[in-house]
Amino acid sequence: MRMQRFLIAAVLGFGALAASAAPTLAVTIYANGGRYFTASGPANYWRYDLNEGYCGHLAGWCAPANFQWTWSMYPQYSTNYAIWRTDPAQQYFSRAYAFIPRKDATAAAFYTVQYEYGSRSTYMVNQMAYSDQWAQLGGSHYLIGAVSLSDNNQWYGGNGRYKVAFDEIKIEN
Repeated sequence: MRMQRFLIAAVLGFGALAASAAPTLAVTIYANGGRYFTASGPANYWRYDLNEGYCGHLAGWCAPANFQWTWSMYPQYSTNYAIWRTDPAQQYFSRAYAFIPRKDATAAAFYTVQYEYGSRSTYMVNQMAYSDQWAQLGGSHYLIGAVSLSDNNQWYGGNGRYKVAFDEIKIEN
């Protein structure tokens, strides 16, 4: 299954509350290569690290067991792009997170979160600062329609020296 939905009971610390009264936390993982993921650009520019990333290294339940990466480029040479579209049936007021793998993630990556009503925000994530960790994209809860990422790295060495990793996106409310 390329997308997995979990219901995680929140721990409130109130012994008097019944278990059924506890709110749930909905988490949806959108896998690179899944049906909600689209990658574009020349195939020969995409690289794949097998048995790495969230599905390949940490979570045995999801697929594919790899992540994709490409070289960072200046805007006029930007060619590779990916988008994770959220399932319309699963849209809640949520936060978005990007999984940053432990290898081949050395760029300052610019993720764009598109909200349900057309507005969007772009967040810079220094991928080198993370190692098999989730990076939060923004701080507020919104209806999220999609998250995108490209190899465009205009301010931080977009000369093909750094690697931009494209792995799973987590939507959490």
